[in-house]
Amino acid sequence: MKKILSFVTTECSLDNRLALIYFLNLSDYLFTLVLISSGLFIEANPLLSLNIDGLGGFLAKCILPLLLIFYIRSRFVNNPTKHIFAAKLMLDILLCFYFFINCFHLFWLSYTVMIFI
Repeated sequence: MKKILSFVTTECSLDNRLALIYFLNLSDYLFTLVLISSGLFIEANPLLSLNIDGLGGFLAKCILPLLLIFYIRSRFVNNPTKHIFAAKLMLDILLCFYFFINCFHLFWLSYTVMIFI
């Protein structure tokens, strides 16, 4: 049981999840910019729709999440076993959410390409 618990609570497992979340977040941002530039789509998030293609959008989608990921990682390095299962469950839910959003973007991106060809 200790081996299983130590495997589940390793930093590597957490680092992989956090890196994948950040990658999916960046791809969501890039796909959103491409779809908005096509003129056929708008940003669904009301907070980002004001300035998605400006500095505010870049800060909100690239810099702020990276800072939050570094903060989350530093918290778990200092105390890795406290609430680890709940945290990994939340990260997995977030991964599923971003995966779904990216699939949605890819679908609409392929549809947009078909329209313009």
